[in-house]
Amino acid sequence: MVSQQRIPRRGPCYASARFVVARLHRPQPTAAIAPSSVSPVTISATFIESGKLRAFLIHLALSAAVVGALALAALATWYPQPWFMNDGGWQVLRIIVMVDVVLGPLLTLMVFRRGKPGLRRDLGIIAAVQIAALAYGAMLMVQHRPAFIVYVENNFFTVTWPEIGKLTQDLERLQRFRHAGAGLPFVRVAMPEDLRERNRLRDAMREGGWLITALGDRYAAITPAEWEGIYRLGVSIEALARQDEAIARELERVTRTHGLPIEQLAFVPVTCRYGVVLGVFKRNTRELIDWMT
Repeated sequence: MVSQQRIPRRGPCYASARFVVARLHRPQPTAAIAPSSVSPVTISATFIESGKLRAFLIHLALSAAVVGALALAALATWYPQPWFMNDGGWQVLRIIVMVDVVLGPLLTLMVFRRGKPGLRRDLGIIAAVQIAALAYGAMLMVQHRPAFIVYVENNFFTVTWPEIGKLTQDLERLQRFRHAGAGLPFVRVAMPEDLRERNRLRDAMREGGWLITALGDRYAAITPAEWEGIYRLGVSIEALARQDEAIARELERVTRTHGLPIEQLAFVPVTCRYGVVLGVFKRNTRELIDWMT
């Protein structure tokens, strides 16, 4: 007789273990997330009531008006186009814009709160920094404005007063060039006729780190014959227009604007501190009437 294997019976301990496991794996109810009591509308109302927005807009409007007036003054007197964008005007003005039009109003937005202790002191510090930056920037624009357009070594270069002042003894003599006509005066550097003297002057200027264009004592008026020579060394604009559509469009704009044929115009490069401008000259009057960049 085959003995049967005895199967152990599952007692109450087994049932209790199953009950515990089931409780552990039962999904627990999640607590309902209460909606935030602070809504965007409440935040906006609090922001407006604090006076921050009004103070920011007033500060922004005043700063923009002052910097805009400075820009107009620069364009009208110190940096007429094309020199504003290519010879230092815009490069200084954009720093002033960042400090006075952007940074100043943003600081006011951060510190302003109606009834805040020390608010006047904070606003006064911000205003003082802005005024200092504006005054310093305006001083730089005036001091380093282009003073002359100088022809030397078969090229025109813009030169500032600080550069001229370092190497020129008779500054009063230069005033007669400035009174000769409107706009920036065009002059040439009278280089020595002797080739050895000319090379010696070049070497001395190079060793000293100076600019030949700043030798104000050697400035001389450009004669009509010299102007014709400058025109002959200028750019063949028609050849460039055939190679570049952008130049062709600019050439069409110039001729259409002034109503002059190309034969009456000369195109001569002018090297500025921050770029090269292709000056458009009227041949018979030797006047700079337009430019191409």
